[in-house]
Amino acid sequence: MKIECGIIQCYSCSDCGDSILTNENIIQTTKDEDQCIKTIIKTGINSEGQKTINRGASSQCRPYSSELISIDCCQSDFCNK
Repeated sequence: MKIECGIIQCYSCSDCGDSILTNENIIQTTKDEDQCIKTIIKTGINSEGQKTINRGASSQCRPYSSELISIDCCQSDFCNK
């Protein structure tokens, strides 16, 4: 049984925080890109350090979490906020 994914809307930006997301940062997934993705890379020494946040769409998103990197995948509108 093949499951078809519908088109969803995702935020798309590079090195962006939550406060700067606008309608200009929205993309729609295609058949090849069926998930929203959010990647957080911690660049500081501790939890108070700086973070680089990237958002977009991916056809091969695999969730991952470590002390310095977090990759979240989701399949609903604007779920990668």
